[in-house]
Amino acid sequence: MRGKYSVLSILFSVMFMFLLLVIASRATETTKKVSVDGYTAVMQPALGTEGMELSADSTPIPTPAPTPKLILPSIDINSWEYMLANNSNNISTYTPVVVPIEGTTQFFDERAISYLNEFLEGARAAGFSPHINAGYRPYSSQRYLFNGKASQISWDGTYTYAEAVELAKKIVAPPGASEHQTGLAVDITDKHYKIMDLEAMDKNLLAWLKEHCYEYGFILRYPDKKEAITGWNEPWHFRYVGKEVAKFMTKNNLCLEQFLELYKKQETAK
Repeated sequence: MRGKYSVLSILFSVMFMFLLLVIASRATETTKKVSVDGYTAVMQPALGTEGMELSADSTPIPTPAPTPKLILPSIDINSWEYMLANNSNNISTYTPVVVPIEGTTQFFDERAISYLNEFLEGARAAGFSPHINAGYRPYSSQRYLFNGKASQISWDGTYTYAEAVELAKKIVAPPGASEHQTGLAVDITDKHYKIMDLEAMDKNLLAWLKEHCYEYGFILRYPDKKEAITGWNEPWHFRYVGKEVAKFMTKNNLCLEQFLELYKKQETAK
């Protein structure tokens, strides 16, 4: 009897071990232990976590996608369309050849006047009545405006003239630093304004101009979110740069300073 019970005990032990092996095998097929930075987590291979990594609490997080590299337009960055006029880049007494805008007393660079005319016609076709509040402004006119503002600020003696000049730079562009002197910039409003008051303007017109300007080769030169770079916030000020560049800048949310800087970095990297 003792021998019979011994044989049964052995058979029972073997069957029990076999059962444990089957269970362990199935568990191995459906789960997997993964160790990440000292943390161990059990993952289900059927959860679709390919291309992901585990956080410390075993929560799958997406792997960051690489930042796409901008492919710059193939242009001559020194061409007239990309002239930069600001407080850091004075164009001195540069004088373009300009022609009247639609027979008015405002002027624009003759090389781009056809694109401006198309821009204005597009606005009219959309139901608006665009008005050129300011176009080309020569160096002498800008100097007159700037000096007048500086004199006005220093008039009562609160500021020295030197201090007034610095304060005037925040209100009026110094001569040689105005976009209007390039002959490629226009202030477009719904009517003539002696003082540019945004609250009084047709917001729908300005919104249309901003949305569609790139189609005609123009950019909104001084958008509100770029004021720290450009120095100005003027939703009525549009600048010609050509259709290819205008589309690229609009798509990538670039102001002119940022756009030109990309080419400087590209040249430096060579």
